[in-house]
Amino acid sequence: MIENLSFYFYLFKKISLLLGAGVYLVFALIVVKQTFTMSKNINDKFNYILIAFSYIHLAFSFLLILLTLILV
Repeated sequence: MIENLSFYFYLFKKISLLLGAGVYLVFALIVVKQTFTMSKNINDKFNYILIAFSYIHLAFSFLLILLTLILV
């Protein structure tokens, strides 16, 4: 009985963490889209740096999902 309950708690934890990481991935995609749209409308010398940071942020969110799958 206790082992079964422990398995359900583990499954709930894994699904909730994956769901949270997925929401964070969607947020990172929105940040990339907004940064790209902003850089098209506003010309500045820092646009390429902002775009690079947004893609790095997106890469880290993919890494977060991979780590969640592997470690949890």
